[in-house]
Amino acid sequence: MKKGGRKKKGARSNKLGKGKNDASEDEEVVESDSASEEPVDSDADSEEPVDSDGDSEEPVDSDGDSKEPADSDADSDADSDADSLSDKEQASRAEKQIQIYFTSNVANEKYQMEDTIYTIPASFKRIDLSRMVKKLLDIKENVSFEFLINKQILRSSIEEFLQLNNILSENVIQIEYILSMTKKESTQIDKISEWISKLIIIEDKLYCSTFEGSVLCYDLSSFAKIDERKVADTSIFAFNVCKNDKLIDGEVRYSESAVGLSNGTIRAFLNEETDQKVVTRSELYLGNHDDMVKSIAFNRSGSLLISAGADNKINLYDNSEIVQKLKEGKSENNTSKRKLKHVLTPKKCIHKDVGIITALTFFDSNNRFLCTGLEKSIKIYDADTADLFATLPYGKAIMCSDIVNENLFVTADEQSVIKLFDVRCLEEKAVISLNEHKYFFHDKVVTSLGGNKNGVHFLSSSHDGFTNIYDVRLNKLPVYTIQTEDKSKVLASTWFYRESHNSVINADENNLTVHSF
Repeated sequence: MKKGGRKKKGARSNKLGKGKNDASEDEEVVESDSASEEPVDSDADSEEPVDSDGDSEEPVDSDGDSKEPADSDADSDADSDADSLSDKEQASRAEKQIQIYFTSNVANEKYQMEDTIYTIPASFKRIDLSRMVKKLLDIKENVSFEFLINKQILRSSIEEFLQLNNILSENVIQIEYILSMTKKESTQIDKISEWISKLIIIEDKLYCSTFEGSVLCYDLSSFAKIDERKVADTSIFAFNVCKNDKLIDGEVRYSESAVGLSNGTIRAFLNEETDQKVVTRSELYLGNHDDMVKSIAFNRSGSLLISAGADNKINLYDNSEIVQKLKEGKSENNTSKRKLKHVLTPKKCIHKDVGIITALTFFDSNNRFLCTGLEKSIKIYDADTADLFATLPYGKAIMCSDIVNENLFVTADEQSVIKLFDVRCLEEKAVISLNEHKYFFHDKVVTSLGGNKNGVHFLSSSHDGFTNIYDVRLNKLPVYTIQTEDKSKVLASTWFYRESHNSVINADENNLTVHSF
C-alpha cells in the first residue's frame, strides 16, 4: 500500500485524500500501515534512484553536492519540477481510489470533524483510517477507532468490504467512526467468601445475591459495602431489584427487592436506602410456586413482577399491589412483627410445557417478555394478555439469555454456544429468526449474558474464567476479553455505566472486581 498521494512540486494534493470542500485540507498527511520509499527532491543532499522509464540512466549534478539519475526521455523537461517515482510507487499510484466522508456520534466534541469529502486508496484498512482521523483531529493521545459502513464494522480493506456487501465504489462512502473499546484499569471492590448468584446495578448501587442465602449492597461511588443480610437459609436462585417514583416517600427513598428460593418461596422486601446503609422495613411472601424459582423480572414501569422456575408456571403479579402491601407493613422497628403473615397470589398464571425456565426478561418498549429454559424452545409472551406472542424451537437447553435491543436478543445453550436472534413483526405476525451470528468462545458453562444499553454490545461470562464483550455488528471475534487472574470461575457479570464510560463488574469465586473501559 502506498502512503496516500505524494505531492509533486507545483501540484497540490492531499497525501491520504483530497478535501473536496476545502483547499486547505490538501496539506493533511496521515500515514498508512505499510510504508513505501520516500521520493526526494532533486536538490536533496542524498542519493536515491528514480525511475528511468526502462532506458539508460545518466547521473547529473544537482547543486554540486549529490548526483541523481535523470530521465533520458525527450519529454523529461515536462516533469523537471516533479519527483520521479520507483516502479513500486508507480504501481501504487495506479491503485483504485474512492471518495469517503466521516460521521460520528461520539459525544466528546474533540472527536467531531466537519463534513468533508476525501479521496483515499480503496485498499485502506481500519488502521489506516484510524491514523487518518487522528491526524485530521490532531489527536496526540493513545486512542484508536473502529469504523462502520452501513452499520457494520470494517475488518478488511474498504475495497473488500464494498465487494462483499455489493456496494458501488463509485458512490461517496459514508464511514462512521467510534472509539475502540480498551480497558483502562481493574479495581477490586471486595473479597467475597460466598458465591454470587446474581448482580443487579441500579443507579449507583450494586446489589448481589449469594448461594448461601445472603443479600449484599455496595455504594459504587466509593465501592464501600453498605449492607449484608442473611435473608434465607437456602440458596437464592432468583433475585431482582426495582426502584421507581412510587417507592419515594417524601425525602425517603426505598427500593423493592425480591428473592426466589429452592423451595418455591418468593420473598419481597421494602428497603429504606441511604448512602451509608440499607434497612429492611417490611417483607411479603408471594405464592403459587411449587418448586424452585429460577427467575424474577420487573417490567420497565415497575407495575409488574413475573417469576418462573421448575414448576411449569409463569406467575404474573401486580407489583403496585405488592408495593402497597409492603408500605402497609412498614415498621420503624426492625423486628419479626414487620413480616406479613399472609401470602399474595398472582393476578395471572401461564401454564407452560414441561421444562425448567432459566430466564425471563422484559423488552423495554412494551409488556412483552422473553422466556428461555431447558425445554429447548424460545418463547415471547404478552404480559398484558398472558398470550404467547412468538415461539421458535431450538433443540438445545438454554442456560441463560438477555435482550440486546428491541429487535435482538442473545442466548447461551448447554454446549456454551452463544447465538444472536432477531424478532420482527412480518405481516402482523411475530417471527423469531437466527441472526446468523454464532459465537464459540467459551468451553465451560456460560453463567451470564448482558446486553449493553447502547444496543450493540453484550457480554458473556463463564466458568472458564473469561468474560467476553461482543459487538452485534461484527460476527467474528469478541472486541474485548477479560480473564480472571487465577483463572477462577466467573459466577456473574453485569454492565456498570459511569458518565460516558462503560465498565464491567465481575464476581468470580474470590473477588468482586470492576473493569473500566
